[in-house]
Amino acid sequence: MARCPSDSRNSAINTDAEPSGGSDSRALREKFLAALDADDYAALRALSVALRNCTDIVPRSVCLSLGLPRGSTYSIAAMTIIA
Repeated sequence: MARCPSDSRNSAINTDAEPSGGSDSRALREKFLAALDADDYAALRALSVALRNCTDIVPRSVCLSLGLPRGSTYSIAAMTIIA
């Protein structure tokens, strides 16, 4: 399915129930979540650039903390951080 951070699909919201992505991007996603938990804005901005095309779905807790709709992607979360 989708690979992060270099996904070629244009869809910003992925409605699939299962997250997808390559193992190389899992580390980026985990670092993003850790930076969000730690309020590390410098790391969040850097990771957001790398994840801006990622179509994997963020955990619900991230959607809640960023004010995003359930089912939002890392791309949407990243663009929220960068904006």
